[in-house]
Amino acid sequence: MKKTHYFFTLIAAVAIFISSCGKDGAVGPAGSTGPTGPQGPAGTAGTNGTNGTAGTNGATGATGATGTANVIYSDWYTPATYTKTTVFGTTHFTAVIAASKITQAVLNSGTVLVYGKLNGYNPVIWPTDQVSILPIEITYMSGTTQNIDSWSGLISLGNVTIDLASSSNAYTNISNAHQFRYVIIPGGVHTLGSINPRNYNEVKTAFHLPN
Repeated sequence: MKKTHYFFTLIAAVAIFISSCGKDGAVGPAGSTGPTGPQGPAGTAGTNGTNGTAGTNGATGATGATGTANVIYSDWYTPATYTKTTVFGTTHFTAVIAASKITQAVLNSGTVLVYGKLNGYNPVIWPTDQVSILPIEITYMSGTTQNIDSWSGLISLGNVTIDLASSSNAYTNISNAHQFRYVIIPGGVHTLGSINPRNYNEVKTAFHLPN
């Protein structure tokens, strides 16, 4: 009798357990976030990329010609003919070179230099292509007579007048091989400095004149 009672009691307990496991309960609240885990080890660094090829520099441009500080110069001028006149018994030969850049302002405050290459002479008297500033005096013997040729460059508005006077009136006409050039230095352009205007090579170098 006691065994039977125990058996039914055990069956009832199993039935209750099975009944209680047959239906899920409500989902519980989410738990709190756990602490952050430790940082993993750093990955291996990648290899650097190759540098790009550097571009080549462009070629340097040619140096420009040096300026002439507002100085104006003419080409070499060869008068084809000369005008013959007699003044107080002395014969003069003149040739007028037009020079429009010789303005009143230049006459008032500028400087005009006139140079000559007197290639009409025998090179013994005047070496070929030798240049000198006017006025020029050349003394030589014509037979037994001494002669002095005086060359001048007379400046006027818009003109340079070349004048030759012979002390012994030695000529009826003169050679057209003589050449002349003028250089205009406007007022306010302080360029001569220590340059000797009688030294044509110094002037040519300072003002970058062509030959």
